Amino acid sequence: MLLTTAHLIALRTLSDSEIAGHTAYVPEESDDQNHIYRELELQGLAVLVPPRAYQITFTGHEALGIFDGMQKSSSIPPIDQLKKDWRLLGSDIQAALHAAAQNKMHVGPLTEDVLNTRGMTEKKHDTLEKRTFTNLNTFGEAWEDFDQRHHPLLEINQDLANGMRHMHPSYTARPDLTLSAEHLSLLEAMDLLTWSSPDRTTYALTTLGQAAYEAVLKEGYPVLDEVLNKAIMTVLAQFIDQGRDALTPEQLFNLQMLGYVDGEEKITAAGQAAMRAYSLLQQEVEEPSRTFAITEPELELLATLHSISDPSSTRPQPPPDKQALHKIFVDRMVQHYQQFIGRYGRDFKGKLAKKQRAVAMLEQLKDHDKWFNTFWDLDELLVSLAAFDLVRPERMDQKTVYIITPNGQRIVEAVGRGTNDISATGVKVLTSAITRLHSPADLWVEQARDEGLIGTKGGITKEGHLFADLAEHCTRLPALTRDEAEMLKNLPQIINDIAPPAEKKTQQDEEKQRWALEKIEARGFIECLVDGQIVRTPIGQLLAKAISGAMHLGHPVTPSIVRLVAAIRQVGTLYVKERKVRIVPENWAEVERLTGLGPQEFKEARHVARMGQYIGDVTITEAGLDLLMVMDQLNKQIETSSAESVPSSGGTLTV
Repeated sequence: MLLTTAHLIALRTLSDSEIAGHTAYVPEESDDQNHIYRELELQGLAVLVPPRAYQITFTGHEALGIFDGMQKSSSIPPIDQLKKDWRLLGSDIQAALHAAAQNKMHVGPLTEDVLNTRGMTEKKHDTLEKRTFTNLNTFGEAWEDFDQRHHPLLEINQDLANGMRHMHPSYTARPDLTLSAEHLSLLEAMDLLTWSSPDRTTYALTTLGQAAYEAVLKEGYPVLDEVLNKAIMTVLAQFIDQGRDALTPEQLFNLQMLGYVDGEEKITAAGQAAMRAYSLLQQEVEEPSRTFAITEPELELLATLHSISDPSSTRPQPPPDKQALHKIFVDRMVQHYQQFIGRYGRDFKGKLAKKQRAVAMLEQLKDHDKWFNTFWDLDELLVSLAAFDLVRPERMDQKTVYIITPNGQRIVEAVGRGTNDISATGVKVLTSAITRLHSPADLWVEQARDEGLIGTKGGITKEGHLFADLAEHCTRLPALTRDEAEMLKNLPQIINDIAPPAEKKTQQDEEKQRWALEKIEARGFIECLVDGQIVRTPIGQLLAKAISGAMHLGHPVTPSIVRLVAAIRQVGTLYVKERKVRIVPENWAEVERLTGLGPQEFKEARHVARMGQYIGDVTITEAGLDLLMVMDQLNKQIETSSAESVPSSGGTLTV
């Protein structure tokens, strides 16, 4: 949706023309606002009356009515005092309105000024929470509702297609724009392009826009009014579903001229992209965006496991258990940080506080184990990697060993040893920016660029594509440290409210808090909104309920606990009325086999699961069933081919 001062003036002109009794308004031949009327038409606010006249639609009257209400209430200045290019609505404003709607109409700190200057906010005091919020007012809610109900048309003509073919499709800043201003406006009006919020520093194509872009890459289009629209896509769908006999010769010839069908009457790559666009146009429900996060030590641990399992190594080693892995990993981390000191020295700027402290302490401590344990917890690193199916514990010779998975190998082969953290915030730019009503925040784009996910001149890098793909397709298992669990349980509405008091706040506190949020979001339990607010997802709400009895544990939930509970469900019997799963005691041996854990690790997982109230002596409790439901919902939308987080070879459990 795009409404600028020029669009509002054009709507007023069309309305006045209708009131005056004219059947349609004909713009002057010299009128330089013809593209404005075209954008109104694409958004369903006006309709073209051939050959070149326009009428306002019912939807156009509705939009004008909301605007008139704002004018009468003095929420915004009179229209003659607004700049010609002033934006009442745009993709950045849409994202701000949608973020507020996701959190009880509360407006976040990052977009408060943007919405306030457009007369869409008001202050409200919540007596229950004893605080004052900035909320959407009636006009803000009206525009959010309007935007949700009305979807633009998709109509790309030859001129726009030629412009799109030469554009940079993603994450390009203003100085690098290659499209004309009119073409950019057309793409934004059709929800094919979105700007970052709130400052509009960067644009990216939406999922629909990316599909349309890939469909119109053909050069040398014949002189046709339309290159891609719903009618063309409908005919192409008929060709795919029913064959050439369902089309007239003219329709088939047209599809071939447009490059959607080749000379052998097979659908081309452009035709497949057009069908993706057609499918997206039919979707009414937004899919939640997924993201991914991994820290530098976790990358280093993956590289360690990869080096051990490398078949090309001259000295192959068996998969390590935790004790062997600890020794190898500590040595590698010492070597890594010594190389870092040699490269940067003790004094360096722009690095995280934790790394600064680790570098300083390494030169002081002779005991490398003590140095490592000061900053890292191997159990925590393994839990985090197992939660994304990057490392997998397996039983071997009565002990648990740790094996890098194919996804873990992909990461090591792409980025090597740990060079920098990859944040959920940065990866989210590559996934959330592509959905309708979701613009990336300017700060997210900056983060993604710093992490090498976006190139300095725009576009997604090779690493960016890898982590975006992992975000969409990697299997997830629930996992939370105690700090993460407490943050999830006690999550307030605004990110600034969870920070420690200013006098107690340190750089280390901020870093710890930030990474706890990154991990919780990467696992799908919270969503950080574009306006700075944080909300629990439905899965996060369910998990917060499930862990109520486990908050005293160091890790209230781990993949090993989930594997255990899933194995009990597989062996046991569900009693619906009690909402419990029971097993007979002699089946514990089968449960142990199905988990794939070694005897000691199985014993520990069983003990911790009982302490967390997920299981009883021979039952899965209601909390345990909630935990399994979290696991199932986390991976419900993942493709079957990438959903196996535990191998089925040897009869072990698949979850």
